[in-house]
Amino acid sequence: MALTAIEAVRKGHRFSDEPMLFGWYDDGEVRGAVSLTPPFELLLAVVPDDTVDALVAALRDTELRGINGDPATAERFVAAWKPERAEVAFEMRLYRLGELQLPASPPGRARAADAGDAAVAARWLAAFEDDAGVMRTNVEAAARERIDDGRLWLWEDDAGTPVSLAARTATAAGVARIAPVYTPADQRRRGYGAAVTAACTADALARGADEVVLFTDLANPTSNSIYRSIGFRPIGDRRVVRF
Repeated sequence: MALTAIEAVRKGHRFSDEPMLFGWYDDGEVRGAVSLTPPFELLLAVVPDDTVDALVAALRDTELRGINGDPATAERFVAAWKPERAEVAFEMRLYRLGELQLPASPPGRARAADAGDAAVAARWLAAFEDDAGVMRTNVEAAARERIDDGRLWLWEDDAGTPVSLAARTATAAGVARIAPVYTPADQRRRGYGAAVTAACTADALARGADEVVLFTDLANPTSNSIYRSIGFRPIGDRRVVRF
């Protein structure tokens, strides 16, 4: 997440009009790094145990909506920050692709979305945000950007009707991140999500990505099972805490 967010900012993207913050901890060598790109939570990318108090002190004049970090680091930060109220919004698991396993193909085919798909893509990106309870973003701009760069893929059924979507971030430092995957409720449990995710992943590898990663919501056992079935392997957990 740190890689893709920072690369987007370097290319001129802004997630909101609020000021961003990037910081690191250096005591002869750089050992920690954090970033804040509102409206999202403070991303605790790497925060060694002995730097939490210094980080909290440095951020005291910063308005924080919450944090995103590995569970142990998040717990230590919350204990030091002492917000009036804190609640766990998400428990997520980070997966990295081992060897891509193409699933049994459902009826239809995968294809890169084009300009004519912008409306349905934006609608489904918004629906994903509603379903997942994540921060709202400019879905129209996100759809256009990913379509223009060939990073938004659709699965269409035998009739040529789109039934599922998988998108990804631009590759940064050799890593592409699948985000998001969405299938409308009336089209689920038919294999479309796995198939379109595999297609989007294969395209990322074909276009130079060394690694492909994705996050799942630990509260959704179905998605965790689906991604394992096509070759993704868990490498760590993350927790989002909102203040």
